[in-house]
Amino acid sequence: MMGQGIRQLFLLLALDIYTQMTVGQEISLRYDLLEQQSQETFVGNVAVDSLLKANVTQEELDRMKFQILTQGSKDASFFMIDEKSSTIKTANVLDREVLCEYEIQCVLEFSVAVYKQHPQHSNLDLFKIFTIKVNIVDANDNAPTFPKSQVALNVQESVPVDYVLLTSGAVDPDMGVNNSIQSYTLKPSNEMFGLKEIKNIDGTTDLGLIVRYKLDRETLDFYQVEIVAKDGGFPQRSGAVLVNITVIDDNDNRPLFSQAKYDAAIPENHPVGKSVLTLSAQDLDIDENGEFTFSFNSRVPQKIKDKFAVNETSGEIYTISEIDFEEEDNYQFLVEVQDKGREPKSSTSIVNINILDVNDNAPQISVNLLPDGADILESAEVGRYVANFAVSDRDSGANGKVQCQVLGQFFRIEEIFTNMYKVTIKNPLDYESKHVHNVTIQCQDQGIPQHQNTSSFLINVLDVNDNSPVFLQSIYRATIMENNPPNEVITTVEAVDKDSGLAGKVTYFMHTDGKDNFKVHPTLGVVTVTKSLDREINPVILFHVNASDAGNPQLKSSTLIRLTLEDENDNTPHFKKSHFEFYVVEEQKNLPIVGRLFAEDPDAGPNGQFSFDFASPRYPEFILDYDTGLLKAGMLDRELKTVYNFNVTVSDKGTPQRSSVALVTIHVLDANDNMPRIIYPDNLNNTIKLMYTTPKESVIARIQADDIDEGNNSMLSFYIHQVEPSKNDLFKMNSATGELIIAKTMHLYDADSYRLVLAVKNGVFTMYANLNVIITVSNNTVLGPHSQDSGESNILIVVAIVVVTVILSVAIIAAICVVKYVDRHRQLQKKTRDEIVIGMKKQESLTTESSQFTEMKPRNKKEVSFSLSDDDSMNISSLTNITSFSSYMKNPHSVYSMEEKSSEGPQACSSIMANNTLHMDLSKDHLTEKNLNTLYHQQIKSPAWLRQLQEKTRRDPMSRKADDDDSEMSAESATSDSGRGGSEEDINSNRGNPMSDSDFYCQCLV
Repeated sequence: MMGQGIRQLFLLLALDIYTQMTVGQEISLRYDLLEQQSQETFVGNVAVDSLLKANVTQEELDRMKFQILTQGSKDASFFMIDEKSSTIKTANVLDREVLCEYEIQCVLEFSVAVYKQHPQHSNLDLFKIFTIKVNIVDANDNAPTFPKSQVALNVQESVPVDYVLLTSGAVDPDMGVNNSIQSYTLKPSNEMFGLKEIKNIDGTTDLGLIVRYKLDRETLDFYQVEIVAKDGGFPQRSGAVLVNITVIDDNDNRPLFSQAKYDAAIPENHPVGKSVLTLSAQDLDIDENGEFTFSFNSRVPQKIKDKFAVNETSGEIYTISEIDFEEEDNYQFLVEVQDKGREPKSSTSIVNINILDVNDNAPQISVNLLPDGADILESAEVGRYVANFAVSDRDSGANGKVQCQVLGQFFRIEEIFTNMYKVTIKNPLDYESKHVHNVTIQCQDQGIPQHQNTSSFLINVLDVNDNSPVFLQSIYRATIMENNPPNEVITTVEAVDKDSGLAGKVTYFMHTDGKDNFKVHPTLGVVTVTKSLDREINPVILFHVNASDAGNPQLKSSTLIRLTLEDENDNTPHFKKSHFEFYVVEEQKNLPIVGRLFAEDPDAGPNGQFSFDFASPRYPEFILDYDTGLLKAGMLDRELKTVYNFNVTVSDKGTPQRSSVALVTIHVLDANDNMPRIIYPDNLNNTIKLMYTTPKESVIARIQADDIDEGNNSMLSFYIHQVEPSKNDLFKMNSATGELIIAKTMHLYDADSYRLVLAVKNGVFTMYANLNVIITVSNNTVLGPHSQDSGESNILIVVAIVVVTVILSVAIIAAICVVKYVDRHRQLQKKTRDEIVIGMKKQESLTTESSQFTEMKPRNKKEVSFSLSDDDSMNISSLTNITSFSSYMKNPHSVYSMEEKSSEGPQACSSIMANNTLHMDLSKDHLTEKNLNTLYHQQIKSPAWLRQLQEKTRRDPMSRKADDDDSEMSAESATSDSGRGGSEEDINSNRGNPMSDSDFYCQCLV
């Protein structure tokens, strides 16, 4: 048992090794076959001898077919094979001498292909290829033969003993070891001649008759012997030749070739008749014995004589027929030179001619198809075996090296072994594209010039259901009117299937995305709608229709239908808001954009196109773009109107026309376009009086002003622009409240008349006003330190009374003079006043309407309240009234002063010249800085009495100074006002300095 297991294991291992060694390799089987056997003689069994039968199951062996590949093999026709049992037999009687003439070995070679049937279907695939080599064993069926039955030889009588007469040996077609010639015998054997075998370099045998004794022509001039050749076969066969020998007179020199061997090389396309080489020889004899001729040796085969010839005189060897390298690539033979003596002498030389290959042969292609034909399913996999072919080229070297390819894109070749290929599928086949493929194999050699050859065979492609139905359009576009009736036809779809039979029959059905609203005829492809559609819900409907064939497996495809619904005017355009609110800043130029009205209409085309328009009320201040809904404003004034309310409409262009209405509210936003207005001080109330003892931080006045703008534009700030005489540290102002405050503790020397230019600013515009502040020493009382000396006090009182009296007297006189002066110059003043009044009235007329409107509005006012004691009261009307100015009211044509353009404001002064002469009708409004400067530079001629008074004052300055020194209050005295006018000293002095008449009249302007 154990021994049997080991044997089985050994067999399995041997089988495995055999399989690994044979897979993908060329397998050769060799057989020996005796020639001349009858037809259908058994040669061998491929399956058994190759161990194929031992390596596969019986089922697999039953699915195999064996075939001799006849194409490209000249030896395949001598055999036949049983395609199931793989037994090889002879197709006819084989004669080795015919098949392999003069060849030592005679081997016939051909290939056997093994095809294996697929277990699932009937397709055959190439499994293996075996190379079969049959050695034809020689049988002794031929006797040795001599070229001629009789041969005549001449021999000079002078030849020495052992001279050899040459003649051709016998030839035996049998090439077996024992069947060839084995021996020669000479009859009679004891005569004058002996026999010698001479082996030639070409494998043939010459016979030499050896002269054993000295010849004597006179004794015997003719000899006849027989040479017998015998082979070693069974039965033994023999042949004989009769040799006639004539002894001739002596010619003791033979011609000799110049070369023992002649070599030449010619191409196979060497022209016929052209010289190959020229023989040369020499004979020392003279006359006829020295003349010689050239010829082939008698043993040269006929095939050489069919190709070449020798000129017997010149010794030129030339071709007499075409040379073919593929038939013979080398010719080697003996040439002979023989003299013309009575006893000719001769000698031989070897000629060796090499034939050079020329690329004169195209590759030869032999194709072998499958045993079951050339039908292949279009579903055949890539790499599937189709056929095999062998290629050969009789040329040598590069001329015989062949490269092959398959034309086209569906097939390719794979090399099995040298010059043997198989054709396989390269790319998938498609029955619908091509039913039949003409497979063309092209092979070409590598020679120069290059030769090629082609061979073709047909492959029939069988149909399978591998094509889905294809719609003629990938997208079908259709259009219907919305609100359509049910069952209205939309479009017709069509699909085609390239497959044949049931696999090409098409049926239509709806995809799930369209079955709720549409249906399709299963065979006609007519698509209809099942319900009424609304464009506003879905203007474009996309859905699919499917198509399927009746093949196995069933294949499907789909197409897209794009249905566009045409619009009906069934929707009203409507605003996106029922109430639009916009905000715009007043006083803008170039038609600023207020906002845009937005509306929408779900209809399409003209039905969905709309335009805007005003309804009621209509305001000319606004412009509406009817197409875009863009709303623009003209010049607006918030102070005139703050809110606009009006209706707008939007209408489509359909039939019938539809429209809707919306409310528009526009809020006018404030712009800082108004100057602040100073209420107090004004030209009628611009003077205050206080004691120098007024405490620090006391509020002495409050500026009252307002601005008709709103918000931050109406917020005002206050500051002191200028103080004259210059004492910037005496006053200060609260910028927020407008309160005028004493900035420090005042002293007696601070008592004076001050003109304050006060400014009010709203961020853009600045207005100015004059305020006269009179700081007095006392009100009819003397303020100063108490003295123990009552006499000194009384003197001071007297001096004060005198000073006050003088001042009052001068004031009264000056007032009278001024009245007369005014009457005298009325015409002059009237002209000047009329010019100013005309200008002011023009400005006033431009703003009358606006002022009336403004007075109706509440104003932002900053209230200022202050009071003076009875003792400090004074006649305000006696002071100048042209002490304040401001830019005029809001008017684009008025002259105004801005903070950026700083100009020195008007100055205030205290003067007894206060009257209505210089009012110039400016009681209603403040003067602008420009108007004030005009008055400032106006020159007024002083009256004569005033000039005399001033002259007197200049002549007596020292006396006045002495009076001042005697007064106890002289160091602290200041100009006082009793409320009835100024004193003469006030008039004639400017804080103790002389003052001209022009200075006097224009003090308020300086």
